[in-house]
Amino acid sequence: MNFYQPTVEKDDIINEKIAQSGRSMMFLTADWCGDCKAIKPFVQDFRDTVESKDIKWFDADRDENIEVAKAQGLMGIPSFVLFEDGQQVKHFGNGERLNPKEVAAWVAAL
Repeated sequence: MNFYQPTVEKDDIINEKIAQSGRSMMFLTADWCGDCKAIKPFVQDFRDTVESKDIKWFDADRDENIEVAKAQGLMGIPSFVLFEDGQQVKHFGNGERLNPKEVAAWVAAL
């Protein structure tokens, strides 16, 4: 089983990705998070689905990007956050263990 390996970026890069025009999805995670580890075997499939809908994908680390997380009101991980033209429009996850089938259905409905 392959675990998704998120890319860690600095806050300014994450903020640029949030602000870009169109739709984008942020996967908020942390290395130490057990619930994040539980969902990582499925994340590449989620990413593939998101990108097939012309939604840009990027990763954020809850600890490295704490200021971004605070500014977006996101304290629970793992979370999948949809932005449109720089505005958060919806998110899935608030720190609970996520059911991969529920995440897949949420992503498919975007």
